[in-house]
Amino acid sequence: MKKALLLTLVLVVSASMAFAQAGSVGLFADTGGTDCNLADLTPGLTAYYAVHVYHAGAIACQFAAPKPACLLATWLSDTAVFPVTVGGSQGGVAIGYGSCQGAPTHVLTINYFTQGLTAPCCVYPVVNDPNIPSGEIEVVDCANNLLVGTGGVGIVNSSPNCDCDVPTEDTTWGKVKSLYTD
Repeated sequence: MKKALLLTLVLVVSASMAFAQAGSVGLFADTGGTDCNLADLTPGLTAYYAVHVYHAGAIACQFAAPKPACLLATWLSDTAVFPVTVGGSQGGVAIGYGSCQGAPTHVLTINYFTQGLTAPCCVYPVVNDPNIPSGEIEVVDCANNLLVGTGGVGIVNSSPNCDCDVPTEDTTWGKVKSLYTD
């Protein structure tokens, strides 16, 4: 029983480490990837930032971030951070960083004209580029390995009912191990 449980734990940790190496591309209110609460409170120009977070080092990524139906705004343009940027957020974009970059990496700015009319809790996900056959968000690490990343979610006009900040409970390794004892 303990061996099977240990094997399962090793497999889960190994899989999560592979995803952790590729990281996640999400939408944020800041270029540092720390605030996933996006605003549409007043009419005007609004920038949302695509940031590659939680990776061990990367040289490229490919994803899409099409405007969700709940966002009552007009997409204007994308502003490339790196010169090797092909495509756009609305239909799929591939971005080469030019060199190995550590996390967080601001990869694209998506510009909208907001109306200040978007209802609370509008989920704005980053998804796979529909133009690539893998059906995944792709990341190239600093050793030129193609990895599968994840898409993060920004929340436009978040409220306590839908805040994108998910707190975690502090724990210790002893508490985790105690969950798996006979």
